[in-house]
Amino acid sequence: MFDKAEDLLIEFVKFKAGKHSLKFRINESFFAELGSIDVLKADVFVSVDIEKNVNLMQLQLGLNGFMTVECHRCLVDLPLKIDSKYRLFVHLDSHDKLDNEYSDDGTELIYLNSHEFELSIAKTVFESSFLSLPIMRNCDESTEKPCNQVMIQKLQSLIVESTNEIDSRWDKLKEIKNK
Repeated sequence: MFDKAEDLLIEFVKFKAGKHSLKFRINESFFAELGSIDVLKADVFVSVDIEKNVNLMQLQLGLNGFMTVECHRCLVDLPLKIDSKYRLFVHLDSHDKLDNEYSDDGTELIYLNSHEFELSIAKTVFESSFLSLPIMRNCDESTEKPCNQVMIQKLQSLIVESTNEIDSRWDKLKEIKNK
């Protein structure tokens, strides 16, 4: 059973102080629900380890699975393994203004008002999934090359060989510059 974006809610008021674990499983419909058209298929396990104190929660998200996206070069379906961890801190107290001395050290910090009782981690899981993918998604890293050869040949036919001829207009501009 796969979870939807609205299922990735943590109702932290139900938890007592201490450690807790949650498990979710998401697929391509999760990404489509959040507006992504890049993910063709997905099967990602999300583990959430929560350590709750009186005014602070520490969440350790673990993402493990596969996402299928298009190759940036030949547009073939390319399954990519993802395996990442993400830490999130949640301050459970009303906090009207942020401290000006706060510096971002790469850790996500969220402030929740005292009247809030749940936290959605859907957007965090969505963003972390994409951040765990390589920037350039192509078939070069695959053990088997699923490249679309027709597309590769078409790309190679469109490559224009550069010539070392200098356009005569540049010569005229250089003459103007040297005067």
